[in-house]
Amino acid sequence: MADLERLRDGLWLLDTRQFGIPRYGGVYILRQGDAAALVETGTSLAAPLVLEGLEELGIARDAVELIFLTHIHLDHGGGAGELVRELPAARVVAHERGAGHLVDPTRLLSSVREAVGEKFPLYGTARPIPPERIEPVGGERTFRLGGLEVVAIPSPGHAPHHLCFFVPRTGELFTGDAAGLYLGGGLYPTTPPPSFDLERSLETLERLAAMGPKVLLYTHFGPGGGAGELLGRYGELLRWWTGKVASALESSGAGTAALEALLADPEVLRCAHRGDRDRAELRMNIRGVLGYLARREG
Repeated sequence: MADLERLRDGLWLLDTRQFGIPRYGGVYILRQGDAAALVETGTSLAAPLVLEGLEELGIARDAVELIFLTHIHLDHGGGAGELVRELPAARVVAHERGAGHLVDPTRLLSSVREAVGEKFPLYGTARPIPPERIEPVGGERTFRLGGLEVVAIPSPGHAPHHLCFFVPRTGELFTGDAAGLYLGGGLYPTTPPPSFDLERSLETLERLAAMGPKVLLYTHFGPGGGAGELLGRYGELLRWWTGKVASALESSGAGTAALEALLADPEVLRCAHRGDRDRAELRMNIRGVLGYLARREG
């Protein structure tokens, strides 16, 4: 049985138990009248769970019209290629800068393998998506699901191909990774290589706050109330986190030495959530900031 949580009439959160961890990765299912949509897909390993969830909700596969991807990282969109083969009417909404990697995921898979190393099998794979099944988004764009408007908002910083999705009627904002991880009531930074950018992240957070969302719907994981406060807190966390890495780099003079020093710092270790027991994600997030600092210095 799929692990579904009803958030309101017409909106459910499916726990995909990503990487074997409960309440870490989610897929949102939207239904408006006879039409349905997904926000995120999880990894390719989650595709059977998504299909099971739709069946349990009584949503026919041909009723799913849209698959909204916040970005193409495998833990968010890796299952899209599997699902479009099972959902005949679904079109995949993705940023235009990531759409090509959905059509040919070769470079995407190589990049993920390099970033996550031995954890790569946990990320599944990515099957190619026919280009005619993709709706590339370059600027802000409104989609209709039945009578419901869903606004795609370019939100770079975590990645240049990141989108958030806002439902004006309800004030719900699907944040992907633009507003960090929200796990067990705590905020955690997510700053992976190769494209984390502090300034663009902060600009995105200000843009999102200006829209006046009522609730943030995190992929990792679930709803967070007090949306404006959470967006502000994440901006402060990113500034602190980037500054922490920059200070370690200045003290050590080399990225490898900075990484090791940071992994011995109790303040830094508190940025590893309980699912990151081997510190692999923490290392990845440090490397993402080191790459950003290197680009900033030219």
